[in-house]
Amino acid sequence: MNLEAQARMLANRVKKTFRKLQPRMEQRRIGAFRLYDRDIPEIRAVLDWYEGHLVMAEYAREQTAKLPWLEAMARAVAQELEVPWERVHLKERRTGEKYQRLARKGSRLEVREGDLRFLVNLDDYLDTGLFADHRETRARVRAEARGKDFLNLFAYTGSFTCAAALGGARTTTTVDASQNYLDWAGDNLRLNGAQGFELVRAEVEAFLQKARGRRWTLCVLDPPSFSDHGGNLFEVQRDHRALVEKTLAVLEPGGVLWFSTNHQRFTAQLDGLRFTEEQTVPEDYRNRTAHRAFRIIR
Repeated sequence: MNLEAQARMLANRVKKTFRKLQPRMEQRRIGAFRLYDRDIPEIRAVLDWYEGHLVMAEYAREQTAKLPWLEAMARAVAQELEVPWERVHLKERRTGEKYQRLARKGSRLEVREGDLRFLVNLDDYLDTGLFADHRETRARVRAEARGKDFLNLFAYTGSFTCAAALGGARTTTTVDASQNYLDWAGDNLRLNGAQGFELVRAEVEAFLQKARGRRWTLCVLDPPSFSDHGGNLFEVQRDHRALVEKTLAVLEPGGVLWFSTNHQRFTAQLDGLRFTEEQTVPEDYRNRTAHRAFRIIR
């Protein structure tokens, strides 16, 4: 299939999806959602809507390496949805590659999720600062947060903390190794009117080691699939059970841990724990294993 035919096929598919999804999302005041996720085998890309902007990422491959493939696909979609080209953001995903900062524009866009608000950056990083596939997980955490002492580990830009704060959490503690992401989390919390929040820059395992005298009653643990900080290798498949147990140790008896991973071949090793696997991938994600979510009670 030639480039023009692929672009036309993609644009038609996305237009149908947008017509179906956008009114429902707008009714719920949701400004970030997925429009396309490798639905057509030969069109290996994902496409997300962010408040009138399009973010399209190609899964890079040899067949398209010397072609203006990504731009051709994106221009066809933008024309069909009447999105100005300056609101289109293009990226490449490469298997096994450690991603660096892509740009330094520093431009942020405010995105709605019901009455929550999040700041996203559509250009400077591969990810935007908001994982829209956890929209329903955030809603579940928020529903449990009233009066709880909330802990967010591998917090990224703090979206779960924002949800817990608006859900009436008594206290919130947000932990991440990156000062950049912690600052971003603070901006998100202030945007949502949160006060008295605690931001902690630390490696999660070191934080848990030092925090044994403290107790929380609700926690989110959403680690990366793989990481390497200072020679400390973490692999979620190999290491998740030990990390879950260390996290449960800082929860009060009866406390709830939401453990999640986006590892696509993940096999849970949670035998002997009080847990249920919860379905929290939203309707706009064709990939029903965009993440796995487990609710564990200490």
